Amino acid sequence: MTNVPEIRFKGFTDAWEQRKLGEVADIFDGTHQTPVYTDSGVKFVSVENIATLETKKFISEKAYNKEYANKQAEKGDVLMTRIGDIGTTKVIETDEALAYYVTLALLKPKGITSDFLAHTISSPKVQDDIWKRTLHVAFPKKINLGEINQVELVMPSSSEEQTAIGSFFRTLDDAITLYKRKLDGLKQLKSAYLQQMFPQAGESVPKVRFAGFAEPWQTQKINELVTLTVREVPKPTEPYKRISVRSHAKGTFHQIVDDPNKVAMDNLYVVHENDLIVNITFAWEHAIAIVTKQDHGLLVSHRFPTYVINKSDVNFLRILVTQETFRQKLELISPGGAGRNRVLNKNDFANLELIVPCKDEQTVIGRFFNALDDQITAQTQKLEQLGRLKGAYLQKMFI
Repeated sequence: MTNVPEIRFKGFTDAWEQRKLGEVADIFDGTHQTPVYTDSGVKFVSVENIATLETKKFISEKAYNKEYANKQAEKGDVLMTRIGDIGTTKVIETDEALAYYVTLALLKPKGITSDFLAHTISSPKVQDDIWKRTLHVAFPKKINLGEINQVELVMPSSSEEQTAIGSFFRTLDDAITLYKRKLDGLKQLKSAYLQQMFPQAGESVPKVRFAGFAEPWQTQKINELVTLTVREVPKPTEPYKRISVRSHAKGTFHQIVDDPNKVAMDNLYVVHENDLIVNITFAWEHAIAIVTKQDHGLLVSHRFPTYVINKSDVNFLRILVTQETFRQKLELISPGGAGRNRVLNKNDFANLELIVPCKDEQTVIGRFFNALDDQITAQTQKLEQLGRLKGAYLQKMFI
C-alpha cells in the first residue's frame, strides 16, 4: 500500500503513517437507556440527527450531568453513527451541552484535527474497514465500540497538512449544504404554491391566481382532457425496450429490456412524448405518469392504457395528476389490490371528474410550475455534481 495519497497539497512531502482509530481518539458510546424527555434543557441527539445535530428532544441538566459525567461532548469532538446507519460523521461546532444516544459514538481527537478525522472516516478505505467490522447479522446492524477502536486509517503527522485537507472538505461540505438548502427551499416553495394555486376540496376557485383570470374552474371528465390512443406495433423479434409505470415510486417510469422469446405479450403500443399512461392494476397507488422525451418511441404493454394530451395543457396536467385530490379520486374508483379481476375500469377512469380552469389559464399555470421544476432539476443536478466531486476527492486525497 502506498504511503502517500494520489492528490496532495503543495509543500507536503512526508510519508503518511498508519494508525488505529483508538490511537488518535478517545471513543465513547452514548446512553443505552431511553431517557426521560423534558420540554427544555440539554439537547438529546441520535442517529437520525447526525446531519445537523438539531433536535426537538431534551433531557434535564441533572440527568445529563449524571449520565455524561465522564464523556461529555465538546466543541471539536466528532460524533459517528454506529447503529443502523454506520460510519457517518459530524464535527461538533458549538459549546452548548449535547447528550447523545447509544446509536452514536463520541470521538475525542488526540493528535489529529477534527475535520481531518471526520473526513478520513468518510473515505472509501476507512469505510470499507468499518463495513468489515460491522455486525451485519444484528438488527439493526451495528459496530461495537471495540471494533471502532481497531478501525485502521492512514494520516499525515503534520497538523498543517491535516488542517489543509480538513479545510478543503469543510468548504466543499459548506457548498453542498448551501445547495441543499436552496433545493429544499424550492421544494417547499412549490409545495406552498400547489396548495394555493389549486382549489381545495369543495371549492372551484384557488386562493392565488394569475392576473386576468377570474372565472370559476369547471368540472370536466378525463376524456374531455385526453384521448385514448392505440399505436399498435408488431411484436418485436429482437430484444426491445419497453417502459412500465411504477406503483411504489408514485408515477415514474422504468425501462425494461425484454427478450421476445421469454416474454409473452399480447400487444405492444408505441408511446410518444407527453402521452399519459396509466397502470390500471395499481392506479390507486398513483401508478400514472406522462411520457418524457427520453422515453419517446419506446413500447408499452396493452395493460397500460395510453392517452394523448390533446385537449388540455400537458404541463398543467402533469401537475394535476400529482395532486392529493386526484389520487383520492383514483382511490374511490379503484377496486384495490392486484390481479386480473381487480383492475381499474377504463371507462371509470375516462369519466373521472376533475376541476380545471380554461386552457389559457392551464397554460399559464403549467408554464409556471414547469419553470419551477426546471429550477429544482438544475439545483438537484448541481447537488449531485458536488456529491460526485466530493466522492472523487475522498478517493484520491486519502489513503
